[in-house]
Amino acid sequence: MADPQVSVLIGCWNNAPTLPRAIDSILAQTLADLELIVVDDGSIDDTAAVVGRYRDPRVRRLGLEHMGIARSLNRGMEEAGAPVIAFQDADDWSYPERLERQLAVLDERPEVAVVGCWMDEVDESGQRLTPRQPRRSGLIANELTRFNPIPGTCSMVRRSAAREAGDFDPRYRFAADYDLWSRISARHQLLCIQETLAVRQMHGSAAGTRHERDQIRETLRIRSGLIRRRREPLGVRHMLRPLISLAVPPGLKAAIRRRRGMAP
Repeated sequence: MADPQVSVLIGCWNNAPTLPRAIDSILAQTLADLELIVVDDGSIDDTAAVVGRYRDPRVRRLGLEHMGIARSLNRGMEEAGAPVIAFQDADDWSYPERLERQLAVLDERPEVAVVGCWMDEVDESGQRLTPRQPRRSGLIANELTRFNPIPGTCSMVRRSAAREAGDFDPRYRFAADYDLWSRISARHQLLCIQETLAVRQMHGSAAGTRHERDQIRETLRIRSGLIRRRREPLGVRHMLRPLISLAVPPGLKAAIRRRRGMAP
């Protein structure tokens, strides 16, 4: 049997309640030539039973001991049969055209190794929120010293470029995607499509909410390394905003975001 065009990895750890929505959104894609690997990072909930209910031959579960998202997704990439990998978190979902649109970019532009898109953000009740990060489109490698315009949960990457760069670094718990994109950008282009093709659910139990300060510290480390590698001393100015964010009390930050219609 021929390899699929795209291997989709849904990384999960005790995400059984939201996993069906994530899986269904991938199976409903306009690009049907895919495999879907649910990378189960040692879940102790009903994740295995949820995946087991699907009879679509494109779906399978990779059951692992708990090892963290970076290591588990690296294992998923080892198992993937396609030359292109798409990622999605288990509590997010994709609109039907996402994979088709992203793959078209890689097919048409060999210099591009990573493709992202814009995302809607919603709360736990489905109410739309104001996005917390800026939106950029086109080639975005130069934006990486400012922020990560391509969240991992809506990304597609050439498998060869990810392996060439060394895959996800397990030292990063909350910003492994940002780190990988920064390393891939040394040899390849990154592009963000000016279309909203996926949805991110923002809620209080999300790792980025509960561990925001740790995520900021990882971001600073990645950004500092990127500035050094690119020999861009003026890029240091982009360290100021996350440093200020570290200094602002979490309660005050949450209140400001609520007033702006953002997730706290």
